[in-house]
Amino acid sequence: MKYDPEALTRHVLDCAQQGMSQADVADLLRVSRSTIHRICTTANIKLERKPREYGPNSNHYKPSGADQQHHAVGAEDGDAAKLEAASGRATGIARRTKARDQRDAAERLKAKLEGVTDKHERYEITYAHCIWEYEQMQYRNGKRDPLPSGPRRPLTTSPSMLVAAEKMKQHSIEQGNRLFALIPYDQRVTASQAAELLGESVPRTSSYLKKMWEADKIYRVRDLVEVEGCTKRQWRWVFSKQPIKALNNFFEDDE
Repeated sequence: MKYDPEALTRHVLDCAQQGMSQADVADLLRVSRSTIHRICTTANIKLERKPREYGPNSNHYKPSGADQQHHAVGAEDGDAAKLEAASGRATGIARRTKARDQRDAAERLKAKLEGVTDKHERYEITYAHCIWEYEQMQYRNGKRDPLPSGPRRPLTTSPSMLVAAEKMKQHSIEQGNRLFALIPYDQRVTASQAAELLGESVPRTSSYLKKMWEADKIYRVRDLVEVEGCTKRQWRWVFSKQPIKALNNFFEDDE
């Protein structure tokens, strides 16, 4: 919708003299607030600020009563309110935790009794379940030590997965030994350089080097090295079969 700028400026000026805010003027003239703001900036018109209904200084948050307006009294009331809220939260959490434990216990008992038709067997299962849940509750409340762990559950991993994991482990050991033989005794190599010697990817080669370092078969040190594709030298782990020191000890020189 087109409007006359001069006429709209006069209307805004009249509204400013009546003490209206920018939002009120925009609603009255049916234009956007950004238009009113632009006109006020251009014509140097100052509008009143609309009081915030729920701002920090509004009456909605101001305490009622002369005794509450004192800072010391207000601080004490605030501390008391915080303590009461904290205790209320703790009570609620404990109540919800207890209800959840009871619900879970009932569901576990229902699962144990599923398919059991003999009366005496159901009684024994229920009795053992109640004793177990009671001991668990005593442990959660800190009134006893944890119960001894039961027999280890059998693995659910398929045999083919176990065979594949064992083959991968053996391949890693063989590649590590092969890499150890390829590294010259008096040479310093990085993970990328070792990957070129081994013909593997850099992440896998870095894993082999780390395992050999953890087994005290090689030494490593953090040093600045030339990296292909980078204009500046980069910090990398450097590995060697003999004890080595960093060639660029900038931090030690600063000390």
